[in-house]
Amino acid sequence: MNPAMHNAYRQYPQAQGRSPAAARRPGPVPVGSHTQPHPSIVSQQQAQRNVHVEHQLAQRRSKKPNDRNMPEGLEEVTIGDGVQQYKELRDVERQLDYAMMRKRLEIGDSIHRMNKRQRTMRLWISNTVENQPWQERGLDSDAFDFGTGVDGTYRVKIEGRLIDDDSEDPTNNDDEEEEPSEDTPMPEAPEKAPKGKTRKRLSQFFKAINVEYDRSRTMSAEPSQIEWKKQPGSAEFDCIEFERKGDENMNVTIGLTRADSPERFRLSKSLSDVLDSDEEDKTGAVLGIWDYVKAMGLQEDEEKRAVRCDDRLRAIFGTDTVYFPQIPERLIPHLLPLHPIKLPYTIRVDSAYQSSPQPTIYDIRVTVDDPLQAKMLAMTQNPEYPATLRQISQLDDHLAMTIQALAQSKAKHSFYKSMQSDPVNFVKRWMSSQKRDLEVILGEATRGGGEDGSAPEFQRGGSEGVWGTQVVKEAVRYKLAKDMTAKR
Repeated sequence: MNPAMHNAYRQYPQAQGRSPAAARRPGPVPVGSHTQPHPSIVSQQQAQRNVHVEHQLAQRRSKKPNDRNMPEGLEEVTIGDGVQQYKELRDVERQLDYAMMRKRLEIGDSIHRMNKRQRTMRLWISNTVENQPWQERGLDSDAFDFGTGVDGTYRVKIEGRLIDDDSEDPTNNDDEEEEPSEDTPMPEAPEKAPKGKTRKRLSQFFKAINVEYDRSRTMSAEPSQIEWKKQPGSAEFDCIEFERKGDENMNVTIGLTRADSPERFRLSKSLSDVLDSDEEDKTGAVLGIWDYVKAMGLQEDEEKRAVRCDDRLRAIFGTDTVYFPQIPERLIPHLLPLHPIKLPYTIRVDSAYQSSPQPTIYDIRVTVDDPLQAKMLAMTQNPEYPATLRQISQLDDHLAMTIQALAQSKAKHSFYKSMQSDPVNFVKRWMSSQKRDLEVILGEATRGGGEDGSAPEFQRGGSEGVWGTQVVKEAVRYKLAKDMTAKR
């Protein structure tokens, strides 16, 4: 090799290698030297393991005894009436299970139907005044301007409470309400609700409150309308107040927009004629149409989804045939927003009224949840109920094991009793049965199952033998009928 080239090669560092024949020394394995399995392979392996576990659990459940009925004829070999009492208890248990399951289904249906009750809310509307001309104490005779320099103001207060908070007994069907009068006192400070019970407040029943002034008497500097809208997460209240400038009596209209859950709508004239109601929620309207279709027999016989429209339904849907999936969408134009509740009120700033002010009282009907609904929901969601079901399941398993042990004891008793009555023939039949089972296990059984008349029981004739049983007679009739049909 050329020395110059040799020196050039020496300028580069030589790699530190080892001979392939050199023994590998023990030491730590570098990270990442083993290939990681693909995630899809890992998920498939996990799924296979889960299937195997489920299969094992299914086999265990299939092997678990589940018969809890007493074996037939057990009462003949037992002392006392324990078997009869057990059967009576089983009948009572079936009736109790049926009643409990039916009641739970009824409770669940009642909860899902969102039952509502009508309650009365009483509203007190009043106003106070400040710095009115008739409230001035005196004027400065030396002053050029005989005014006080302060504008008169009034403050309007709207307060509402449910008047039957303390009479929520569902069994009380008395619809007579207390008539409001001017002597009805204003509500005092809010009382604390009973423990475990939340009192409904005014703002929970309305999503908007607006006050519209009589435009002919409204001051030009003041707005003609005051509006409050409920915001998400806002605090609930029983009383709302607002203050404005003014020294004259004026008429206002207080509008209350209801906040129903689920939202209720005002029905159109055509839909109201069908449902016989002025307002309803969307679900109630669809169910009402379905009840009307069933009552009038308008469902098609072949196409169950189709409905033949009569004059009333034709006025709603505008067609002769409508399909059930289309009904909710077609009802939307007939579900109109509810009109606000309008309450007229006169703001009095004169001294005659303010000397002995009396609030204006209105009673309005609002919808609240049925108080029984919370109790029924607590019954269905009782945390102790699953534990009780597991305990009952364990007792049922123990009972099934006991019944299985009794059945085995009854079989042993029948075995020994039959051997006692006729030992010779019993042993012959038992040996023949064991021989037949052994032939089946070993695969040596002849065609016909070995039941070719060689066994003693097949050699005995008469009505008490094998050939006189009902099964053999039916088989013979079936064979003859089959041969006759083939010949034809």
